[in-house]
Amino acid sequence: MKNYSKYINDRRLKRKMLSVLFLIIILISSLSCTITVSAETADTKISAHETVFVNEKAKIDFTDSDDTSTVKVNAVAKTDKRLKVTIAKNEADSTVYTYDLKNDATAEIYPLQMGNGEYTVKVWFQIEGIRYSLGASGIYYLRLSSEHIPFLYPSQYVNYSMDSKTAKIAAEITKNCRTSLEKVEEIYKFVIHNIEYDTYKARTVQSGYLPSVDKIIDEGKGICFDYAVLFTAMLRSVNIPAKLVIGYVGPSNIYHAWNEFYLEDGGGEFKINGMKFSGGKFERVDPTSDPTAKFGIQSKKFLQFVGNDENYKTLLVY
Repeated sequence: MKNYSKYINDRRLKRKMLSVLFLIIILISSLSCTITVSAETADTKISAHETVFVNEKAKIDFTDSDDTSTVKVNAVAKTDKRLKVTIAKNEADSTVYTYDLKNDATAEIYPLQMGNGEYTVKVWFQIEGIRYSLGASGIYYLRLSSEHIPFLYPSQYVNYSMDSKTAKIAAEITKNCRTSLEKVEEIYKFVIHNIEYDTYKARTVQSGYLPSVDKIIDEGKGICFDYAVLFTAMLRSVNIPAKLVIGYVGPSNIYHAWNEFYLEDGGGEFKINGMKFSGGKFERVDPTSDPTAKFGIQSKKFLQFVGNDENYKTLLVY
């Protein structure tokens, strides 16, 4: 049986090349705006601090934002051009999140995950290549009743419904749990025991890829993005605040996705691998890298690695 040190070293070598492709894909879809834009014109500027912003090109709907910490966006009509949405909080050094928007006029849900305050949401229409022009914009001051609301609802990346297979499985496997920690562990065990890492997908995944949580379960495999999205969706569906986190891992700065979750009713320890949690704050897990399911062993080196903040550098949070 391979020991964990050799196992993690082998995986790092394989993923170092794969992570480059994954980095490009996520940066195109998610990081601060990499598109070239034209100047804003008068007809795209809409008066600020309303709930719904709409013009002849796009609609930006903040109606449910204070309740769900999300915004709904759609093009007014179908187009053959690519569309982008950028979201930023109106404060110094705010991260600008960039997303794809469907060009068939279907509405999509995007998170407002940076806490209370003023947000600007913009919709961009492709001119050609990476050149985009501003189609619509809206400003909204978000007022949340809880700082955890952004991590309790579905959005474009963590996309599920309570009627989905994902939510139904989460409800079934946690129905006899007495605490939030027990729920988290049952879901954690489900993910690491039922999903295998897909190296072929990591090599071939296309730009703009969005995970389908039910499809991940059906196929029983995925990349780190899939692991983290599925874990996030299952936790949120049973009312446990959970974050999808993207960033760099380890001394080699491998691009990776992992999770954080919040326990409101105290901490404890995972029986499956001995991982300890204090509760009362967001705490990290890394289901993709856990060797427990593969080797059937508890690894102290894995626990030490995941527990060391220096090994995880956050770039984006959803």
